[in-house]
Amino acid sequence: MITEDVRRTYDSDGVVCMRGAFDAGWLDVIARAIENSRANPGPMYVDYSADTRPGTYCGDFWVWPQVQEMRDFIFWSPAAGMAGEVMDVASVMLVTDNWVVREAGAVNRAPWHQDGPYFDLDGRWCVLWMGLEPVGPGEGVVFLKGSHKWERQFMPESFAGTGPKGELVAPYERTPDFSEDLDRHEVLEFELEPGDCLIFDAHCVHGAPNPVPPGRTVRRLTMRFADGAATYRRRGPWTSDMTDYLEAEYGITEGGPFACGLLPVLWSR
Repeated sequence: MITEDVRRTYDSDGVVCMRGAFDAGWLDVIARAIENSRANPGPMYVDYSADTRPGTYCGDFWVWPQVQEMRDFIFWSPAAGMAGEVMDVASVMLVTDNWVVREAGAVNRAPWHQDGPYFDLDGRWCVLWMGLEPVGPGEGVVFLKGSHKWERQFMPESFAGTGPKGELVAPYERTPDFSEDLDRHEVLEFELEPGDCLIFDAHCVHGAPNPVPPGRTVRRLTMRFADGAATYRRRGPWTSDMTDYLEAEYGITEGGPFACGLLPVLWSR
């Protein structure tokens, strides 16, 4: 599925849409993984809507050690191989398995952000995003075309809507509200059917700016994959929960490989 045209689009735009990437069998595996994980939340589970009911907006990641269906998807689906071919790297490691459920009535939404500053790794990496329900206009992720090449780093924003996740430190800058001047950017938005997915560069600016929540519950899967040679580097205090856990449980060290028992190498040429 990964042609030179796909790679060129990914390199130039920062995001590429892959139609029909996953069949009904894999969609069923993902649905059961989310159901089982939500019934038994792990240590990284977050309810972003705790103060903004009625609808719940929640997610969890690093669930594959406890959830067989997520293990099956990570190790046996085409996802990791697609990521490796799109990035054109020799090997691919897992960064996160991450599901999100947004119930009808939830008012929270993903802020404008780059994924890169949320994770303590150096190296090439990408995000594979898909919905288990159709994604219509205003229901998905909006991208600023080519923003992965800006050579700018934005402070991470809270998905609970409470603003930046920490004090401003170099080399980061405050994340602008790009919704106020979208006409200055080339915006990319995709309508998707179940089985379609997006693959985007971790430094591409994106968000869900539509203020009107969907009138139905939607389930999303976000898989993050990195070059197998990626190394570990702390980003800032906002990543301490994840990083302290990785250091204590898996022994990763600053400047060393990011891959470990929780974040295995999944694919190689």
